Amino acid sequence: MPNSQPDTLPSPHYGSYALITLLMVAAMLAWQTWITNQNFRGYHQQLAVTSVTGAADELELLITELQRSMRLFAEEQRALLEEIASNADSDAAWTLLENAVSRHYPEYFGLTLTNIAGDVFRPDFDNAVNELCQQDIHSFIDEGYSHAGYIHPNPLGYHFDVMAPWGDAGRPQGVFFLSFPPEILARTLQRIQAPGHALLLLRADKAGLIEATALGTRTELQRGFTLSSDEQQRILHGRAIANSRWDLVDLPDAQLFRNELARNAGYALIVFCAFAAVGLLMLQQLRRKEKRRLQAEEQVLRHQADLAHVDRLNIMGEMASGLAHELNQPLSAISTYCQAGLRIIETLEDKPDKLAHALEHASIQSQRAGQIIRRMRRFTGKGVVRRKPIDINQVITNALGFIESELKRKDIKLDLDLAADLPAAFGDEIQIEQVILNLLHNAIEAMFSASDRPRMLRISSKHSAADTLQVSVHDSGPGLDAATVDSIFDTFYTTRKNGMGLGLAISRSIIEAHGGKLWADTTTPGGATFHFTVSTAEA
Repeated sequence: MPNSQPDTLPSPHYGSYALITLLMVAAMLAWQTWITNQNFRGYHQQLAVTSVTGAADELELLITELQRSMRLFAEEQRALLEEIASNADSDAAWTLLENAVSRHYPEYFGLTLTNIAGDVFRPDFDNAVNELCQQDIHSFIDEGYSHAGYIHPNPLGYHFDVMAPWGDAGRPQGVFFLSFPPEILARTLQRIQAPGHALLLLRADKAGLIEATALGTRTELQRGFTLSSDEQQRILHGRAIANSRWDLVDLPDAQLFRNELARNAGYALIVFCAFAAVGLLMLQQLRRKEKRRLQAEEQVLRHQADLAHVDRLNIMGEMASGLAHELNQPLSAISTYCQAGLRIIETLEDKPDKLAHALEHASIQSQRAGQIIRRMRRFTGKGVVRRKPIDINQVITNALGFIESELKRKDIKLDLDLAADLPAAFGDEIQIEQVILNLLHNAIEAMFSASDRPRMLRISSKHSAADTLQVSVHDSGPGLDAATVDSIFDTFYTTRKNGMGLGLAISRSIIEAHGGKLWADTTTPGGATFHFTVSTAEA
């Protein structure tokens, strides 16, 4: 087989493989980064749930215990409270009450006492919040003494209020009202909130309105009193405080999750760059190895070309008889047309058209004989393989031109199924044509030996894959034996009486040298089918 260039050999697309690998690594690192961030967010979500739950429980307990303690205090001081209720102007009774409250509640801010209608007997708090406190007292009574915790703004400082009914059980006589500084709430929030998080008490009836934080009341925040829309979206967990009008929420720092994402993304980028550097070094080594492999394959192909040339010389004896048989038909036709021309000249006067017709056919048949001889000489000659883009359908048509007369003589019907708009194949036209001719001759021989069935030769071409064309030759002969089908491509194996067993072996070597595959299909009913593939010029 003649020499072929190493750049026509299929080579691994290491660059594509490396790119795909890098993309896979990038996807894996991105996925790992996302998982890590999700785990981080899940951890802080659980942390927020824990801190909110703990702080809410403690605040609820604080309010409940304050109210329960105030109920007990009011019961103990029942007589004193009734005295104040009957004589609100008694300074002595009021002083006794203030002293008793100071002993039991050293952090109290202010106190007052009302009747069942909520009317204040004697206020003891700043007049600026008098109206708001009275509103809360009436709300407390109207709601059935359910909400005991309230918090009020004050020009001098916030305070939160706790109320309890006093009087007979089931029949309250009024409201016992105490105010406490909000630092009691702030200490609880500060003690329980997690690093990077802020626990906030919000008004339940006013979205985002801050009442108190671990730093104190909203007047001490040095920021807006209301949460922004971004802050409200960042809230991880919230819970209503029982027996109050407050909601407790956990608000993480704005940069908490962004910083974690930046750290994880930076780590992933470092890993990706390291992997890419190692991959590029490996790719360079693979390219060098591939170059050495192509050089070795080039030497092997040159050696195979020399061996194939020797094989072709060995089968020249068989091809000589075939050549004589091929030339016999066109030469006989030439003789017939020439004799017909002579008879026309002898019997007719001045008939140049018929004479020209006869001589034209004689010229065509002589040209066919010359083509056969030239083809045989080119096939046996040792020259340079000329691989180029070729029209596979045209190659099939050219090969059929050499056996057209034999098909008519042996009454073989031809069925062509050539796909249109096929891409160009890449190969040596003469070698591919020789493979097709060998398959066609084998098919004709097989059908000629079977006289009990119609003789049909079917040739098809199609686009079998993205970069592969397939040619199939089917005959209606006796078919192939499945037990020996793998042996028909072996050198010197033949089922013909005068065959040498080299045609299929050489054909397979030609196709494989073109990067394709030649095989027999024994599953086709009513004969045998041979397929071979060649690469497209694009591939």
